Amino acid sequence: MSRTDNIKKNLTFNIIRYVTQLVLQFFLRTVLIYTMGVEYLGLNGLFTNIFSFLNLAELGIGSAIVFSMYKPIAEGDTEKVKTLQAMYKKFYLIICIVVLVLGLGLTPFIKYFMSGGIVANINVYVLYLMYLLNTLVGYLCAHKRSLLFAYQRNDIESKIRTICLICMTIIQMGVLLLTKNYYLYFAITIVFTIIECLWIYIVAKKKYPEIDGPSQPLDNETKKVITKNVAALSMHKIGTSVVLSTDNILISSFLGVVLLGAYSNYFMIISALTSVYSVLSNALTASVGNLVASADSEYSYSRFKTIRFIFSYLSAFCAVCLVSLFQPFMEVWTGGGEYMLEFSTVVLIVISFYLSRMRTAVNLYKDASGLFWKDRWKPIFESVVNLVASIVLVKFMGINGIILGTIISTIVAPLWIEPLVLYKNYFKKSTKTYFFRYLIDVGIMIVVCGITYLVCGLLPVGGLWLLLIRFAVCIVLANILLVLAYLPTKEFKDCFNIAKQIVRKMFRRGGSTVLDGVSDTGVSQDGASDSNQEVYEDETHNKNID
Repeated sequence: MSRTDNIKKNLTFNIIRYVTQLVLQFFLRTVLIYTMGVEYLGLNGLFTNIFSFLNLAELGIGSAIVFSMYKPIAEGDTEKVKTLQAMYKKFYLIICIVVLVLGLGLTPFIKYFMSGGIVANINVYVLYLMYLLNTLVGYLCAHKRSLLFAYQRNDIESKIRTICLICMTIIQMGVLLLTKNYYLYFAITIVFTIIECLWIYIVAKKKYPEIDGPSQPLDNETKKVITKNVAALSMHKIGTSVVLSTDNILISSFLGVVLLGAYSNYFMIISALTSVYSVLSNALTASVGNLVASADSEYSYSRFKTIRFIFSYLSAFCAVCLVSLFQPFMEVWTGGGEYMLEFSTVVLIVISFYLSRMRTAVNLYKDASGLFWKDRWKPIFESVVNLVASIVLVKFMGINGIILGTIISTIVAPLWIEPLVLYKNYFKKSTKTYFFRYLIDVGIMIVVCGITYLVCGLLPVGGLWLLLIRFAVCIVLANILLVLAYLPTKEFKDCFNIAKQIVRKMFRRGGSTVLDGVSDTGVSQDGASDSNQEVYEDETHNKNID
C-alpha cells in the first residue's frame, strides 16, 4: 500500500478513535464528579503520573527498534523485521519485570505524595497495586503493537481500541451509577486492557504470519545503531517524563489532591486537544519515516514546511478558543466552586499547551530522521530546569508556579535546540527562516487571541446555550482572522490545494497527500516519479480486522 493509502486509513480511524475517546471521557468524568467527588479525580491523575515515571524502565527501546524497522520494511527485508521483533519481545519481558520490582518497591511511600493525608473510604495501596497490574498488562502486546505501527497500519490498532473503549466506558458508567465502587470501576479497566492486548496480538499475528518463527542473529551494524539510539532515547524519555509527569505529583504533594482534581478537569481538555495532534502525527509518523528513508532531504523539506504550517495554525486556533472558552465551559460543566481555577492559571495552561504543540512538526521529522543522539542532553537539561523552577516557584505562586516552571523549561531548551538539530543534521539549512516564521506565528496568535477574547467578553455568560453561542463566535472569528493573516503565504496556498484534492477524492479515486505531493497522474509535482516513494506490502497483508 502507498503512503497515501496508509495515511488516509490511519487518519480516518484515528479521528474516529479520538473523537470517541473525547466524548466518552467527558461523560465518564462527569459521572465520576457527581458520584465519587474531586478527590478521586486527583487520585487518578496522581497514579497516572507515577506510572509514567515507572515506564522510564522502557528507556526508549521500543522507539529505537520501531525506527530500525522502517528501512527493512521499505526494502522488503522480512528476516530483519523478524529479528527486530524477537529483540523487541525479549526486551519488553525484561522491562515488565523491572517495572514490577520498582512498582512494588514504591508502594510504602505512596502516602508521601498526597498532601493532606489519605483519601477517606479508599485504600490507596490496593488501588495503587491495581494501577500497577494494569500497567504490566499493557506490555503483553507491545511488540505486536509496534509491528502495526511500523507497517503504517495504525488504523487496525485504532479500531480495536475504539471498540474496547466504548464497551469499557459504558460498563464503567453503569457501575459508578449503580454501586459507586471505585475498585470495581478500575477492575473493569484492567479487564479491557487484557482484552485489547490479546486482540491486537491475535490480529497482528494473523496479518503478519511471516514475522513469527525462528529469527537470524542481528548484524553488528544494526546492533550499534539500536544501542546508540536507546542510549539517546533513554535520556529523552527521562527528561520528557519529568517534564510531563511532575506537575500532577507536585500539585498533589504541595497543594493537595482536591486542587489536583480541579486541575485534572482542565488537563482533560488539554489532553483531548493533544489527542487531535496525535491523530495527525500518528497517521504521519511511519509515513514520514518511510519518506526520510527513501527521498532526498530537499523534497522532504518541502513537505515539512507544509506540515509545520498545519500544526502552527491548529496551535493558534486551539489557544484562542481555550482562552475564551475554558472558564465558561467549566462553570457550565462542573458548577464552579472548588472545580474552578483562577483565570491567570488558565492563561499559563494555554501558553504551556501552545509552546508544546508548536514543537510537533519538528519532533515528527527529527524522530523519523533518527536524530536521537544529537540532542540527547536537551531533555535532561530541560527536566532539571523544570523541576527546580517548579519547586522554587510553587512556594511563592502556588499552582501557577508549577505551570510556569514547565513554560520556562520549554523556552530555555527544546524551543530552539530541537529545530537547530533537525535543520543542521538533516535539512542542512540555517534555522533563521524557521525562527523568523515562528515569531510571526506567535505574534499572529497573540493578536487573534486578544481580539477574540475581547469580542467574547461582550457576550453574556451563563447556561449551555450562551456557551454554544460563544463557542460559535470563537470558531468563526478565530478562523476568519487566521485565514486573513496567513492568506498571502505559500504554505496556506499549498494546504488549500491539498484540501481541494481531498474534496475531489470524495468523488473519485486519485490525488495526493501532504507527504506524497503527487498529481492525479501519479507523477511527482517536483518532476520525479512517485514510485520510489511508495512501500508495498504483500497481498496477504491487505487483510484487516473488518
